[in-house]
Amino acid sequence: MEERDPAISQAKRRKRMIAGLPKMFNMIHLLLQSMNRSVITKAELVSKIISGNCGIVDRREVEEQLNLLLELAPEWISEKLASSGDFLFCINKMVDAMAIRAALEEAK
Repeated sequence: MEERDPAISQAKRRKRMIAGLPKMFNMIHLLLQSMNRSVITKAELVSKIISGNCGIVDRREVEEQLNLLLELAPEWISEKLASSGDFLFCINKMVDAMAIRAALEEAK
């Protein structure tokens, strides 16, 4: 009966997505650190996450997790529209990455 209720099903999906956020945070943090950048286009970020992670193949899933990061860690990650029409993800390097990671772990 629970599986048929869309609200319960959606809540379970959201909880599962939130549980994966610390791993997503680590991937984004290490990726941008290795590239020595704090800004990346949404398309490039999604592509790099999918190509670098065998467990994620669904573009929509990555975008949902990015939206959750925007919601749960707005002091660390933000999204802006560039003049070219691309969406840019901006990372605030001044924020304590360990504190953000710990907050995401607690959000589970």
